Amino acid sequence: MTKIRLGVNIDHIATLRQVRGCTTDYPDLREAVKILAKQHVDQITIHLREDRRHIQEEDVKLLCEERLLPINLEMAASEEMEAMVLKYQPDWVCFVPEKREELTTEGGLDVAKQEGKLAKLVATFRRHNIRSSMFIEPSLSQVQSCKNIAADAVEFHTGKWVLLKNEEKMQEWKKLEEAALAANQLGLNVHAGHGLDYQTTKEITKLPHLKEVNIGHAIICYSVFEGLETVVKKMQAILSR
Repeated sequence: MTKIRLGVNIDHIATLRQVRGCTTDYPDLREAVKILAKQHVDQITIHLREDRRHIQEEDVKLLCEERLLPINLEMAASEEMEAMVLKYQPDWVCFVPEKREELTTEGGLDVAKQEGKLAKLVATFRRHNIRSSMFIEPSLSQVQSCKNIAADAVEFHTGKWVLLKNEEKMQEWKKLEEAALAANQLGLNVHAGHGLDYQTTKEITKLPHLKEVNIGHAIICYSVFEGLETVVKKMQAILSR
């Protein structure tokens, strides 16, 4: 039996805290991480966005200091975020595109357009024993660019595949399969994430060479009715194939 790693994105726990204009200190992210640690989740994922709509710098500081679980920090390729990474030393960084007006990350990072910049950041972080993944569309050219910059992993954006239906969904799945096979052949770890729920998580386990998924929104939404511990157990069961 192969176990696919589960990273739980806790951004939307912070969203609940922030929704009243920073007037509450609950729900406490650290309490959530304690629950996740008891369930032996593989890592927590957080995205410190430029607009600070959910995760705050103080959250990054406290979670990295306590380090109850490995930390995967999603980040824009900016000087500000480079400084944050070097200051707080997460275990992984995942480079993502970011626009202030978007509701959530809408697509993959165009690594090919900024290979030079990203290669320098990846090299800098590696010197500090911080590994790097690239959140990309399932594109062979983007996979090759990730290899060119010496990334450790690719995380395929599954949001488009989740929403498509019928023949279009099958075509997108073929792209995911081809990109995953290419990434593995190039020595890149294969990760996936965005929009995954119980059903689509079952389906994504069939992706060749998949080692890790990062799931946030669905887990937090299900937890409103089922509880965080129960939802995580269900996801872990799905990922143990």
